[in-house]
Amino acid sequence: MAEVFDRVAMLDNFPLIDDQRHIEGPAVAVDIDTHVDYNYADRNAYETQWAEETVVMERLADVLKQGEKFINMVYTYRSCSKALPQVKTADQANKTEIYEGSYAVLEPEVKKLKDFMYFQRDAIKLFCDQIKKLTVIKKQKDKEKEKMIISESLVWYLIRLLDLFALLDALKNMKACLNNDFSFYRRALGILRGRSVGADDQTQENNTLYLFLANQNSITTNLKTDLQNVEMYDDIFAVVVNQCADYLEAERYMLPIEKHCLLRVMPYCLFLMDNEKDEKKNIFKRKDLALNRVAKLFKRNPVVPLYGDMQITLEALIKRSPHFDEKVWGTSSVSEDAKVAFEYEIVNILDQTRAAHNDFIARFANTINEIKAAQRTAKVLKDALTLAECQEITATVLRGLQLLADWSAKVLQQSAWKFARPNNDSSIESQVEYERVVKFNYKSEERYALVEFIAMIKGLAALFLRNDSLLAPIIRRTIHDDLQEFVQVTLRELIRAMSKSARNARKNQIRSELLQLRTIAADWAGGIEPVDPALYGKKAEKDEKVQIPSRTTGPSHTQLVLIRNLVFGLIDKGEDKDWTSGQLKDLQVFYNKSFFYKYLLNITETVTASTDLADLWYREFYLELSKRLQFPIEMSLPWILTDHILESHNPAMFDFVLYPLDLYNDAANRALRSLKQRFLYDEVEAEVNLCFDQLLFKISEQIYAHFKVHASSLLLDKPYKAQLEIVYAPGRFHVPKSRFDVIMREKHIQLLGRSVDLNQLISQRMNTYLRQNIDYAINRFEASDLTSIIELDQQLMALRLVHRLLSKYFVLDPFDTTLAEVNESTSLVSFHSRIVLHIIFELMYDFAPNFNYNSITKRFIRAPVTFTEPVPRDAMPKSNPTFLFGNKALNGAYANSAELLKKFIGMPHIFSMLRLISKAGLPLVIGEVLRNLELKFSNVLSPYVRELMSGMPASSKHPIYDYGSEGGYGSYQLKLQAIATYPDLKSEVFQNFREVGNSIVLMNLFDLASTQLDSARFIQAAPFLGVVPEDFALGSDQANGDLSASSPLYANLQRLAATLEDKPDLARSPAILRDIVTNAWRADKYYRPSYPHVSMFKSVLQRINHMLAPVRDEWMGTDTGYIPIDSTTEFYRLWS
Repeated sequence: MAEVFDRVAMLDNFPLIDDQRHIEGPAVAVDIDTHVDYNYADRNAYETQWAEETVVMERLADVLKQGEKFINMVYTYRSCSKALPQVKTADQANKTEIYEGSYAVLEPEVKKLKDFMYFQRDAIKLFCDQIKKLTVIKKQKDKEKEKMIISESLVWYLIRLLDLFALLDALKNMKACLNNDFSFYRRALGILRGRSVGADDQTQENNTLYLFLANQNSITTNLKTDLQNVEMYDDIFAVVVNQCADYLEAERYMLPIEKHCLLRVMPYCLFLMDNEKDEKKNIFKRKDLALNRVAKLFKRNPVVPLYGDMQITLEALIKRSPHFDEKVWGTSSVSEDAKVAFEYEIVNILDQTRAAHNDFIARFANTINEIKAAQRTAKVLKDALTLAECQEITATVLRGLQLLADWSAKVLQQSAWKFARPNNDSSIESQVEYERVVKFNYKSEERYALVEFIAMIKGLAALFLRNDSLLAPIIRRTIHDDLQEFVQVTLRELIRAMSKSARNARKNQIRSELLQLRTIAADWAGGIEPVDPALYGKKAEKDEKVQIPSRTTGPSHTQLVLIRNLVFGLIDKGEDKDWTSGQLKDLQVFYNKSFFYKYLLNITETVTASTDLADLWYREFYLELSKRLQFPIEMSLPWILTDHILESHNPAMFDFVLYPLDLYNDAANRALRSLKQRFLYDEVEAEVNLCFDQLLFKISEQIYAHFKVHASSLLLDKPYKAQLEIVYAPGRFHVPKSRFDVIMREKHIQLLGRSVDLNQLISQRMNTYLRQNIDYAINRFEASDLTSIIELDQQLMALRLVHRLLSKYFVLDPFDTTLAEVNESTSLVSFHSRIVLHIIFELMYDFAPNFNYNSITKRFIRAPVTFTEPVPRDAMPKSNPTFLFGNKALNGAYANSAELLKKFIGMPHIFSMLRLISKAGLPLVIGEVLRNLELKFSNVLSPYVRELMSGMPASSKHPIYDYGSEGGYGSYQLKLQAIATYPDLKSEVFQNFREVGNSIVLMNLFDLASTQLDSARFIQAAPFLGVVPEDFALGSDQANGDLSASSPLYANLQRLAATLEDKPDLARSPAILRDIVTNAWRADKYYRPSYPHVSMFKSVLQRINHMLAPVRDEWMGTDTGYIPIDSTTEFYRLWS
């Protein structure tokens, strides 16, 4: 076993790479719950007079467990009659079938209602019988002039049972659908009983059930009626009320539900105690009730959660009492109401709660680190910590559990306060009342405060549950050792003192109880009780230290209850003369301290119950009130909080975005484990699916927009940005603050038992957004002329940078692959793409026909007069600021800079075209331009030139000098009048020659730009290729051997590979090294330029020369060996 424990301990140091923070609620693993409550089945193992009381508590616990089922049944009951078909006319043909079907559907539901009625009857009888037994004991004690002692454990069960009656009554009053379904059932049963022979007559039972369901507060009325038959029941109720007040004032509770139970039971007890027929039972005149402190508690907590979305006003029940006296009770002033409202709203205590949370987290983390460090250094695990250290750790854990419970109680109390005080502003348009209590009842700062409270609660709960296995042994050891210290050391002196006066009957009884306590709780060293002189009233001969075995075993539930009851009896029974002040204080300290043992022994259950905030989602009361099946997610508080974080764009709150979703986990857990209703779980699951889709959509949208702004801001020209920030508000062109890196690393968030990889889901969205954005950019380009090529280039550069930034957090498709897919250039046998095709289209139909070239500025300017039809283009897509450059400010900045390049086409546009179409697409563009030129020459220009040549004068002799300028011009004008008046001269001939000229100049610019790009790339690659100016000047003729073999890139990698191959112990993957060397050779060949530079423009001119071959003889005229002066058969004469 030692080896097994060592191997298990090694798992603590096993590295698990998980680069994500914990920003969600606790995830409870599937495990075995070893804390089994046997409901006092082991009471016979302990001999004490309090063991008989456990029989009663066992029965009461069974009733409470059964009553919880009826609470769940009534609260989750939905009307069945609404879904049933109705009989419209008396002579309807299928009337009998409808009633039979309705009866079959409703009979099981009515049976549940009858069971509910009988349960409340039996529970009331059991409760009244127990009260009667206690009153009999009290009468006997009063006769004997002794004090009656009722254990706090039994009183706690009575409190819970009274709370059960109050809850069931309130739930029954709320559910009008119970009576509706029963009425429908009675109608169907009456029809069937009249048509069938021998049907069971259930009239009396049904009438009883009808009265039970129809009458308001019928359970309370029945209880109060039965209590009138019990004498002195009000004395027992006074004990109950006083214990509730004592527990509340001393904060002797742990769970929020326990605190609210105590508050609910007090007014309920007072109402039951007050009897209008008996003036002696006037609660406002009783001396054993301190109504002043009860009134203070009510005024401090006027509204208390009841169940789910229901709440109760405490004073409302008191005011229903027959003897209610407002003078005795007191009234609340406006200032007191404002103070109470201030205390209920958690936004007012957020700062101090945050400080307490941060302080405890620091202490708890330090405690966990100290425990782990001590366990690593200790040879024996159980000796790693001393008892004092264990006690300090236990105190820290208890403090954390109390903080959790207190924060959860405040959240639930605020929710009840909001339910009790809806926003009744008449300007608010609301369809249902639920909107006014949830959607419109929380201000922005209140939503933030609620989110942060939920985050603190769930975060601390997750921290506790993750370290439960580490803390549980320490806590059990602390409780065991404290208990043994109390039993074997503290009680020893008490037993010795009582043994001295054994003849005193009173002290002898106390001694007997002390010995019972010692027998029940003692864990002797070696398992054998030592001979103790204290049992005989004597002191030990010498001070021997009691050997207490240290074990990691706590007391059982029954054992703990009996121990506490014995201590309570000793404190309550004893008189001042029986104890010294120190002895009584020791008993009281242990009794108060042991109250929390049951919570510490089961941290998981305590944390789970304390942090259950499912009430923030449940809305059965308002569904019944508004007669709706369910509310939309816009009215659901978990989604309201989540959406508020997303829409507010507050970076400080973004870490908390997943915590409100944990409310769905609480709601689903309650639906399955407590309410046991599958339809409720299905509703929670459906809402979670919808909300999570919305969450994923909004988070992905914001993340993409953030990175788009980031990339666009980085690419914006720095001097230009500096000038813009002078003109506009500073910060508009910078990356906004965000905390997206936290949410982007989440790979396993827990939602309804499913582990969701949020990082992967966002990655899919990012891939989709990138594709959509690329498509949007290309669509804008396809809807614009060629001048927008620069905007497309800028957008694709920004998208490439966005992809690089996102790739730090997500696994994305390669950008080039994504671009090729959207650009439709993925075919292996085709080099065309959407961008290339649109460039070719624009070159043919807009650039060549409609632009003029300025040789000085080297720019193409759009001609003022055009001879072509408007170019048909796609419609411009709808504006999307995110898909442009991220936001309106950056969109405007880029638009202003792009506007400067919209009036011409020059070298910037040529460079953008070359970057976008690449070398793979450039031959297609040039080929299409040249093919267009070839068609122009052969099909258009050649016939026109031939026609115009026929219109040239036979002789083109120069006019004589005496004509002068005007005469000479008139002579040529007269000779060329036929050509000048040719109808297609400008619109066709000149226009086509302009297209030819623009195309040739464009080819020249392509050549210049391509050469510059190749030179720039070569300059960057030269150091890696080992090329120096001296070697490059020699040219390829004088270069010795293969230059790639001597390049640093290849030579160094080859040398490294050879060295590692000689040392197999260092080289783990020799095959990979060989692949690297081969790829280095290929890279060198790819980036090394060819020494004889090939001019692309020269090739274009050669191709044009080949195109002109068919018309060359015709256009050059007859070659006579001399320059003709008078003939006009050459093309250059026509052109001139």
